[in-house]
Order: sequence, then C-alpha cells, then structure tokens
Amino acid sequence: MANSTMVQLVLLLLLAAAVSSDQYDSLRFHQRRTNRRSLSLLKEMIGEIHPECLREGMDFKIPQEIVQPKQCQKENATMVIHEMLQHIFLLFSNKNASPGVNETITEIFLSGIYQQMVHLEEALKVNSAWGTAESILPLNNYYQGIMNYLKSKEHCSCAWKRVQVEIRRNFVFLIKWAECLKN
Repeated sequence: MANSTMVQLVLLLLLAAAVSSDQYDSLRFHQRRTNRRSLSLLKEMIGEIHPECLREGMDFKIPQEIVQPKQCQKENATMVIHEMLQHIFLLFSNKNASPGVNETITEIFLSGIYQQMVHLEEALKVNSAWGTAESILPLNNYYQGIMNYLKSKEHCSCAWKRVQVEIRRNFVFLIKWAECLKN
C-alpha cells in the first residue's frame, strides 16, 4: 500500500514538472515573439532622431545584473522580465508619454506588454515564484532614474526619444532573459 502511494506521488511530481516545463516553453516562445514585435514598434516610435536630441546625452546605467544575468533560472528570469515590463508599461502609459508618436502604435505596444505580463503572472502563480530577487531593487532605482530624467526635462520630445532608445536597449536584454526560460 505504501509503495502504491509512493509511486502515485512520484508520478504526480513528474507530471507537474512536465506541465511546468511545457508552460515555460510556451512562455519563452511568447516572450521572444512579443519582444521582437515591441522592438519593431519602438523603432517606429523613435523614427528619425533630430540632431538637437543627440546632444541630449544621458547614461541611465542599467544594472549590471540585468546586462549579465548571474542566475539564469526560470523563476528568477520570470520575475525579472515581469518587473522590467511592468516599469516599461507604467512609463509608456503616462499621459505625457511619447509626444508626437501615433497613439495607435503606443496602444499596440502597451497591449503587447500587458499580454506578456499576464502570461508571466500565470507562470509565477503556478510555480509560486513570487519572491524577491537581488536584481529587483537596482531595477527599481534604474527606472526611477528614467522617470526623474523625464520629469527634469519636462517630458520634452527629445527626452522621450532618449528614453525610447534606452527602452529599446531594454528589449535586447529582455530577449536574453527570455532565453533563461528554456528547459
């Protein structure tokens, strides 16, 4: 009787691991596809940068933990990706966001990010991976720095162009983090 229960428990754990594995494969595929679409939309938003804006230099200093992930674990990657997307969503849903950009492009961009966050939240719930990662605090400071920069520049068009370029860089890192979701 005990052996039967043990076998059932082992089978249940193997099934849960297989479901989780499939979920991460699907999540990784969705992340890669949507991140590439977001990069394309950002390129469209940025358009041609006026030479005056190029003098508007700013190094936002993205945390090194994001540029070169130390821990490429699925759960940690899921949490970091979600956190980055959440900040990007808040940044671009601001009423002063992206002056001069076609609103439809911004809406499509935000819709894609929102869908990504929903998929990530489902994975985090299923795998109980909500926690604190050492990457989250530096990320929060990084995005706060971007918000402060925009505020100091009164959300002017050139400042937004610089931020859009920086966020495009973020999506390159998000694509790297999405690779951490593979089995």
